[in-house]
Amino acid sequence: MPSERELAHHWENVGGSPWRFLGKNPILSAHKRTVYSDVLGVARYEERQGLILKTDLFAEAFNQEEFLSSQSWTSRVIGIDISQNVVQGARQRLAMAETPLSGYVVCDVNHLPFRDGAFTGTVSDSTLDHLPSKSAIRSAILELGRVLANGGRLLLAIDNPHNVTFPPRPVIDLWMRLHLAPYYIGHTLGRSALKDSLHNAGLRPRYETAILHYPHPDALVRHSEAMLRRLGMGRLDHTVLWLLRTAERLEGSPLRFLTGRYLVVIAQKEDPLAHTD
Repeated sequence: MPSERELAHHWENVGGSPWRFLGKNPILSAHKRTVYSDVLGVARYEERQGLILKTDLFAEAFNQEEFLSSQSWTSRVIGIDISQNVVQGARQRLAMAETPLSGYVVCDVNHLPFRDGAFTGTVSDSTLDHLPSKSAIRSAILELGRVLANGGRLLLAIDNPHNVTFPPRPVIDLWMRLHLAPYYIGHTLGRSALKDSLHNAGLRPRYETAILHYPHPDALVRHSEAMLRRLGMGRLDHTVLWLLRTAERLEGSPLRFLTGRYLVVIAQKEDPLAHTD
């Protein structure tokens, strides 16, 4: 299991090679932007005042999957990342798009340099599933709960271990040892454990779903898109997007937790004094 310092060094190295990620999968990226924007609509951050925390800036720095720049509340976001390279990349790209965040901070999600209740909202999309243990995920959820104000909302997306194609941990470890993964793949929590962790952090789940209904491994889907784009010379792009959006209809079915790539929970911070007599 990598240490905190080793993980920070790893993400610095990843952040130093942006060409590995930029512009690779425009169709999948467009689909992800739509899906996440729909989920953000459920969280309704635009209805609240105050700062919003974004827990990593990888997409904002290096690929087309970022969705912050299309939101009306982008200017209220404080973005954090463990890598200085990633933070710098996000700052530059969002400045070029004329959608800068309110602030950028280099820090670990398990050690947030913010006061209690500093944020009225938090967006954490596939951040905690890059942590090296389940205990680290639980610790991070406690930190996210600490910095969230009473009544504030957390949108959390994390790898879904209930997905029928989710690989066993030894397979993931082997994949990384063979250098087939572009970055470190961490652990995750199932639905029950995730809800318990949220409750322990004073967060009450208000909404739960599973999103992005395509199989593991992610590299297979990305390579398939690239191959179809080359073979069709662009003529198959609409077909690929249609397939992704058609599969996304599974979110509305009882099978969604077996087919979705990510578990998504929207939870609200509860005031502990509100339930006392």
